[in-house]
Amino acid sequence: MNKLFILASLFFLLASCKQNNATQESVDIQYRGDTLVVKEGSSILEQIITGKSQSQDFSAEFRTVGTIRPVAGKYAEIAPPFSGRITKTFVELGKKVSAGSPVFELSSSEFYEAVKAYFAAQSANELAQKNYNRQKELEANGVASQKELEQAQNEANITAKEWEQAKVTLQIFNIEAGSLQMGQALKVVSPIAGEVVKYDITIGSYIREDAEPLAVVADLTTVWVTALVKEKNFGTIKKGERVKVFTDAHPDKTIWGTIYHIGEMLDEETRSLQVIIACDNADRELKPGMFCKVHFLSSPTKAIVLPATAVMQEQENDYVLIEASKGRYLRRKVETETVSMDEVRIISGISEGENVVIKGGIFLNM
Repeated sequence: MNKLFILASLFFLLASCKQNNATQESVDIQYRGDTLVVKEGSSILEQIITGKSQSQDFSAEFRTVGTIRPVAGKYAEIAPPFSGRITKTFVELGKKVSAGSPVFELSSSEFYEAVKAYFAAQSANELAQKNYNRQKELEANGVASQKELEQAQNEANITAKEWEQAKVTLQIFNIEAGSLQMGQALKVVSPIAGEVVKYDITIGSYIREDAEPLAVVADLTTVWVTALVKEKNFGTIKKGERVKVFTDAHPDKTIWGTIYHIGEMLDEETRSLQVIIACDNADRELKPGMFCKVHFLSSPTKAIVLPATAVMQEQENDYVLIEASKGRYLRRKVETETVSMDEVRIISGISEGENVVIKGGIFLNM
């Protein structure tokens, strides 16, 4: 019973002390609108630390993740344009090739028919042109009629277009019509210069025209990192700015890249833009398909940066306390941007040279 009485007495004394402290603080602080006045000699003043706001070089930094992929136009999947049997290969895994270099040779009846159609169109065009020239001579000498001349001209125009179309069909497969011979095999060539990074060619195997690519040629001396940037960070990035890239394979190594392109279409689900960063990859440390960490760092600008303890919140607004004079503080609404766990950039609301409460403002919080 005595123990219970003693405990109850202690709780009462503690509550009384807290109430007395709160009462003392309310007596020490007077609120006059947005101005707070602390009584001279109050112990609260000992808890207040101020600092002068100064502009300093500031670079906005934020982090996201990205995926490494080849540069557009420097990655080619090479598949057979026709069904046929592979008769020869000209490359191997890791070999460097130039644009137009043969990759493999294909014996194909479909290609044979395409070549045959080309020579047939060429022959028909030659005959039609000869007939048209002959009709012009006859018409000039009064032997042939105007109608016969027009028919010959129309036939010559049609066969010329058919021959041109046959040449275009062969050019799609990078075949020069001037070097064609009947019965020759099709040489499938690389459309770009690069290195053979995938190779799945077996001489003698029969391949369908809808088969998966048999080889992949890529130029990986430069790669792209595609990163998603949140809407709130759009204003801090610009094309041409440098970016840090880190991989799990080399977490302590900084790989520098440059912002190549900032997307125009916002992903409505993630509220993000796709940003492409070009990175030098001469040492081949960045492999397509790898995930990486991307640190964006904007060009330095002048800004006022304060400790996070200087900024307080009321509902949806941030504010700081400006020391007008010793013991007199003005409550000022500010617009802020988080820099780190410990610092905040002031976007608006404070001028350079003002004394700001950077610590202890919680004791003045209304």
